[in-house]
Amino acid sequence: MESPEFDVDDAIVLLLGSEPGQQERRGEIRGITRLEKLVFLMDKETSAEEYFTEDPEFEAYNFGPFSSKVYKAVDTLVEAGLVEDSAQLSRTDDDMWESEKLIGGDDESNAFRTRNFRLTPLGQEYFDALQQELPAKLLQQTQKLRKQFSGWPLRDLVRYVYQKYESYTSKSLIRDDILGPRRI
Repeated sequence: MESPEFDVDDAIVLLLGSEPGQQERRGEIRGITRLEKLVFLMDKETSAEEYFTEDPEFEAYNFGPFSSKVYKAVDTLVEAGLVEDSAQLSRTDDDMWESEKLIGGDDESNAFRTRNFRLTPLGQEYFDALQQELPAKLLQQTQKLRKQFSGWPLRDLVRYVYQKYESYTSKSLIRDDILGPRRI
């Protein structure tokens, strides 16, 4: 049997549709950085790599592992009506450390905006179709990954990624804040 097409767009829909832990609602993920790190972990810690028909091409960047394909896939999913992107003010200051490092302060005019993602009804239909096509092993691993990391504050999720995949921190602007100063 031939493996189904599985690309970054599908990984995002699969993560969004998977049952999260108690801290989040099914069909939603808070923040582009969180979504990107979850796609990264899906690539590294599940069998997704066996099924990807395109390489997510993660590389070391300002906030650790980065893939422009994740950003492009989100935009494509939004344009296709499968995902809703809120681009609203953050309700909590949990993720402010990233904004402060990126923007350079907590000036009110630089209010932190986060991109929260939610499956639309059409996106839910697509998720249901993916569940029928993809191997049970990948579905179970994605479910486990989503439950494991769903309630973590972003800083803790980033710390986990930085500690486990330190080679992706070489260009990070926040590496020392997350892991502490480098020892020489």
